[in-house]
Amino acid sequence: MTIRTPNPYASRQTLVDLNRIKERLSLNEERLSSGNAIARLGDDPTGSALIVDFKSSVNKNEAYLQQAQSAGVYLQGSETAVTSMESILTRLQEIGQQGLTGTLGANDRADLATEVSSLRDDLMNLANTQVQGKYLFSGTMTTTMPFAYNTASPATPPVLYSGNSNTVDLDVAMSTSVTTNVPGDTLCFGPGGAGSSTDVFQAVTDLMDGLNSNNLTQVKTACDNLSGVHDRINSTLTDLGGRQAGLTELQNNLTAYNLSLTSIQGTYENLDYAKAITQYSADQTAQSATLSVLAKRDKQNLFDFLG
Repeated sequence: MTIRTPNPYASRQTLVDLNRIKERLSLNEERLSSGNAIARLGDDPTGSALIVDFKSSVNKNEAYLQQAQSAGVYLQGSETAVTSMESILTRLQEIGQQGLTGTLGANDRADLATEVSSLRDDLMNLANTQVQGKYLFSGTMTTTMPFAYNTASPATPPVLYSGNSNTVDLDVAMSTSVTTNVPGDTLCFGPGGAGSSTDVFQAVTDLMDGLNSNNLTQVKTACDNLSGVHDRINSTLTDLGGRQAGLTELQNNLTAYNLSLTSIQGTYENLDYAKAITQYSADQTAQSATLSVLAKRDKQNLFDFLG
């Protein structure tokens, strides 16, 4: 009679297979609980590296979007202030032309001068506009109030500037930055500088003084200077609008790019639940079958083969 005993190699292989099934079950449990296709970095090094790269790119773009949002706030604030300045300059030119009317008397012009003085104060307030606690027109000295009336006698120039001529630039993309401000001296004094014919405050002060003194020649010169200032302010508005348009386009592109990156990342990272559940069920069945085989094999002994 031939006696057969369990094959030790077969038993070891069955145990190896069982351990592999248990590892797959454990891994799929982690995947199903986390919702991630890659539960452990070592399971798919290539996919894991791609996910890390995608996340890094998305995070960088999110940081750029926050910078762009900040830039947009300051640009919008600058545009609003300069738009109001433009409206005041339009009114000042109207007053100047009215003051040149020959039928007006000295008292009438003095009344107009009172309105000009009030409008000059409005221009001063706009030139000292703050957004989020920062002065828009101080250059990079954003905590310093840029403009103040000259209290010296004689007050030449009529308004002093305490900021600088530097620009505030924010990075909004790789190798791309946007200038978020207009230095106050550039905006209000123009190329001629403080006290020159391109200085908005000098022109307004000259208009006010000319009306008060009933000096039509001075009023005419002030009107001509205000016309040049008005043109420069309009050019500044156009520039600010162009910067905002470019910034908006950049933000839209970054947002769209991030959506694409996130979508591609999801193909590597997000779990296919249907597939995972099917695999998990199959492994459970395989585990049960393997355990059953081992149980039967362990019950065999020499007496099972004796007749």
